[in-house]
Amino acid sequence: MKANIKMITTMMLVLIMASCKNKDDRMLTVINADGTCSREYTFHTTQQWLGIPPEEDYDSIVDKTWERSWSVLGADSVRYPVPLTEAQLDSMQALDLSRPLGNMLMVHAKKNYKSVEEMSAEIYTAERSHLIKAEGIKASSKLEKRFKWFYTDYTFSETFAREDTTLFPIPLSQFVSADTASYWFTGHPDLTQGLCGAEQKEMLDGIEKKVGQWTNANWFYEICNVILENYDKVQNPPVSKERFASVRDSLVMLPCVLNADEEGFIMEGVHSPFEKIFQTDAYTQFLHSYEGGLGQYKQLLSFGTSYDLVMPGRVLDVGMGQYDGEVIHYRLGDERMIPGDYTITATSRVTNVWAFIVTFLVIVLAIGSFFVQRIHLK
Repeated sequence: MKANIKMITTMMLVLIMASCKNKDDRMLTVINADGTCSREYTFHTTQQWLGIPPEEDYDSIVDKTWERSWSVLGADSVRYPVPLTEAQLDSMQALDLSRPLGNMLMVHAKKNYKSVEEMSAEIYTAERSHLIKAEGIKASSKLEKRFKWFYTDYTFSETFAREDTTLFPIPLSQFVSADTASYWFTGHPDLTQGLCGAEQKEMLDGIEKKVGQWTNANWFYEICNVILENYDKVQNPPVSKERFASVRDSLVMLPCVLNADEEGFIMEGVHSPFEKIFQTDAYTQFLHSYEGGLGQYKQLLSFGTSYDLVMPGRVLDVGMGQYDGEVIHYRLGDERMIPGDYTITATSRVTNVWAFIVTFLVIVLAIGSFFVQRIHLK
């Protein structure tokens, strides 16, 4: 399949190592004490998109119901209303920017929601200077309030899941434990506690090898599927289509497959696992002439952003995030959903000032009532 196999192999390897699609893209979620919320997407854009006035639809999703503004990355933190004017564009040309202006324009698209459930029902991702619906991703949110008189605790959680749970036909659990898989793709639980640097490297090298074998097994499985779907095009196959299908699951677990590097799947000669297994180049020759591709992994790299969260009151717990004193920062991307659903959660506390006032008044009234009674007794 010429460059297609190599391309998809590279995509899978990038998926394992990647964190976010674009470090400048951000998704800001703000939770309010009354249960309402807002979500703002920040991403790269172009002067053409910023030139569209607010009364016109930005695109099929970000229309005039969204609040839009723009800024220059790295220049200042000031935001400007849309549209971008010719005068503003001319003034920016004189800025001493580290990158071309076309790479520095950021758009901020914000929408308010009545509830977190309504917000999670609309998940988007940035692509080609505008927002699109996140393909194959679903999200669900929950906001819990615990009233404790002097204060109210708020716990917000948002779970991201992949709609297609059968994306990888060979499960990761066949190679590593659930905790190991979670640590490799999400960083939690931390399995390196108490280990020295050399011990950590040994552990990580072992996990990387196992995850690489899992990648190879799934990759080889999908190549086998391509062959099965086009079996009539294979010249002089060594076994029947039915036989090939019956041994596919065992083939993917052979050492020559699990331990093959990414080039080994498409190289000619003895490096091809098919040639090692079947002692013929029939399948290799077909794959080199195949014009199609493996599209099912394409969506794996379509979702990735930095997730920022603002909670009401004083932050108590940030889960897997990092708190800078104002905003909680999380990392969100496709690879974090490989082991399973990925949940972002945080807890904060809002002081009920009115409760202190009411309590103070009750105490004052009680004390006053006590002295009044003593005066009457005298």
